[in-house]
Amino acid sequence: MIFRILCFLLFSVPAISQSPATRKIWYTTTGGDAGIFSLASVEMDGREVRPILRFSPVFNFGSNLNWDYADFGGLYLGWNIRNIGLITRDSINQEDKFKRRVYMLGLPVGFKFGDMKRDRFVYFGGEVGYPFHYKEKFFADGDRDRKIRKREWFSERVETFTSAVFAGIHFNERFSIKAQYFLNNFFNKDYVTTDEQGNTIRPYANYSANLFFVTFGYDFPVKRIWDRKKQPARKTGEL
Repeated sequence: MIFRILCFLLFSVPAISQSPATRKIWYTTTGGDAGIFSLASVEMDGREVRPILRFSPVFNFGSNLNWDYADFGGLYLGWNIRNIGLITRDSINQEDKFKRRVYMLGLPVGFKFGDMKRDRFVYFGGEVGYPFHYKEKFFADGDRDRKIRKREWFSERVETFTSAVFAGIHFNERFSIKAQYFLNNFFNKDYVTTDEQGNTIRPYANYSANLFFVTFGYDFPVKRIWDRKKQPARKTGEL
């Protein structure tokens, strides 16, 4: 459903009457997130679980293809790799702590409105994601020396695909701030495994967690693909 919505928005951008001199630019931007601050709305067995603020400063980067169809508006699509997750105390013993995260490939589509010449604008859009590496740490009684780790590629513990919406502000050529909310559950409720006694269990059957994060982004210098204003004027009689 989210993919159909994104496609509809992408291909239904209203046509804008423009003179030959109107600014039209295609270019790429590459950048990353200086830090992701994330929380989650979490429930387990019908009770609310208190999340702990999580900070992930590394391995958050991506690239976008931009189209500024006017001086006041544009759109973009791209890809990114992000380290997202949650920290909770979701056991009966409130001293026990869980840290869970995934590395995710995201494919965003966004719309921009503002001053395109100065790169000062607001933007919003949607994103589909594919988690490809899962990691979990369990700290018994909050003791960092008593921990159990799980690492899995293409893990079935989390949803195969994710969907999210986002909005942000781009302040200048380099810096921006963005908020993003995930519409689906972080965990796969149908995941099946066995406990220490060999019994079949569904550890996330009654577990709901929707992630929310705020991030501070930065851009590297853009690569201009085509700038209509910078094209040389045609000579008289030139085709």
